[in-house]
Amino acid sequence: MTQSKTIIVLCLTVGITLTACGGKLLEKPTTVSKAPASSSLSQMSDDFLYLASRDAIRNGQHSLAVQFLNTLVLKRPDQRLPRTQLAELLLRANRADLATPHIDILLGESTPSSATNQEESAPHILKARALAMTKEPDKALEIVSTLLSKQPDLLNARLLHVSLLISLKKVAEAHLSITEGLISGETLELRKIQSDLLIRQNRIDEAIIALEAMQKLDLSSQTPTLLLSQIALRQKNMVRAEQLLRNHIENYPGAMRIRNALARLLVQSGRSQEAITIYKGLVRDTGGTSEAVSTLGLLYYQLKDYQNAAKQFRMTLKISPNDQSRFYLAACLEALEKTEEAKLLYQKVEKKSVAYIDAQLRLAGLELFAGKLTAAKNRTKAILAEFSDAADAYMLLSSIYLNQKKYQQLLDETESALHLPRVSSRLLFNRAVAHESFKQYDEVESSLKRLLSTDPKNAEALNFLGYVFAEQGVKLVEAEALIKRALEEKPDDGYYLDSLAWVYFKNGNYQKAIETQALAIKQISDDPVMFEHMGDMLWKSKKEREARDQWEKALQLKHSDPGLIKKKIAEGLKSE
Repeated sequence: MTQSKTIIVLCLTVGITLTACGGKLLEKPTTVSKAPASSSLSQMSDDFLYLASRDAIRNGQHSLAVQFLNTLVLKRPDQRLPRTQLAELLLRANRADLATPHIDILLGESTPSSATNQEESAPHILKARALAMTKEPDKALEIVSTLLSKQPDLLNARLLHVSLLISLKKVAEAHLSITEGLISGETLELRKIQSDLLIRQNRIDEAIIALEAMQKLDLSSQTPTLLLSQIALRQKNMVRAEQLLRNHIENYPGAMRIRNALARLLVQSGRSQEAITIYKGLVRDTGGTSEAVSTLGLLYYQLKDYQNAAKQFRMTLKISPNDQSRFYLAACLEALEKTEEAKLLYQKVEKKSVAYIDAQLRLAGLELFAGKLTAAKNRTKAILAEFSDAADAYMLLSSIYLNQKKYQQLLDETESALHLPRVSSRLLFNRAVAHESFKQYDEVESSLKRLLSTDPKNAEALNFLGYVFAEQGVKLVEAEALIKRALEEKPDDGYYLDSLAWVYFKNGNYQKAIETQALAIKQISDDPVMFEHMGDMLWKSKKEREARDQWEKALQLKHSDPGLIKKKIAEGLKSE
């Protein structure tokens, strides 16, 4: 039986991706300052400009540092250090075009073969980096190869050499370069690039050896432990992955990235309460960064502890106001039935925010549940007018039309959504319901099988498809298998039992149909269709008086087609 009374018309889920916090969980926001006007900068002393640039670099304000250094270079073109730092910052900003003139001045007549130490090699390495950025890797490789032929222990040149070889797909040469570099001396950087390359080639045993060597170089380094733990997870060894992280924390309690990784692992293994304990410690030990607090809020949200989740998101908004926390706080308040406050927060989410579409959909959903169908439809269409690839908006629009029983509009206005990279399961289900209303059974089957291809355990779709087959009296073996799969997901569901009983009825197995239908009615005793079906089954079993009693019960429960039921009471199923 289709669950017409219980079809979920709105299914807006909030995706919680804790791994997105990653290594950024504990980063502190940088303060943004404005530089004085260029005319003012030129009047400042050289020492002030240099020190100001260093402060700006330390604070992560690289564009500000560039302004200070640029002024200093214009004033003192003969000073190499500020020009070198300026070129470095410009390369970091991916502005090789601006960095190259400064690099050429630093190089002068110098050639890579004439460089004999790190200081003389520095501008050549900058030149090679600039060439790599401008898609001239072969020229860049020639420079660093020359430098390494004279100075094999030049680490920056070695790292760039390996990276260039990898980018040129010369993997064997890259490994050889790493080996040559390690002969000159073990370094964390070389071991890291070696392990990354080995992991990429799926040479896991060798990668583990490289990472263990990296650990020995610096026992406190978090990177090798993190990578070893990730390898253990890839090998489906959750116990080892967890133990590696816990061992590191035991020796270095302040290892925040490791603690963050352990919390994420606990979330993945369904141990959210333990993860909450870890994040509570992170919040305490970091003084409450917005990332740690908001992640704690997401964990509470995942556990449906909306009260504590809301508390964390309120704290996040005090520390660092942002639309994501504003959205989640609103979602918590909505779950706590504080609808008006939730609406105000959803409305404050700005259009440029990644949470904007979800906030608007939530508002439309609230309008839908309040019976304001026109307002919900208008808001949803406004979203689609601006964001034509908003898959969940199509899903919501289909739910609105389903509520209004406007089946043709549902099909017409959501047709284009079928070509999106992601199509909502609920949209496909709603379209199947619309097609079924027109008895377009091939389209029903097509929609539901597409849904099941990506969501094979969707009990609602399994039951619906099985019931549609039973209604037509076709593919009854497949129908029975589909409905039994639905019951595996939701044992004792009354509607699914009704569908199974209907398959038995269509197969002529009336006794088994009656037994199964009795179980269905035991679960759901207020649905008139249940009693109509039972009456049909009893009539075919030659129990005519009991059949009429069941049809009378269907009438008492206000069957949607009383004329049909009265005809059955009067004539039975003789006309069929």
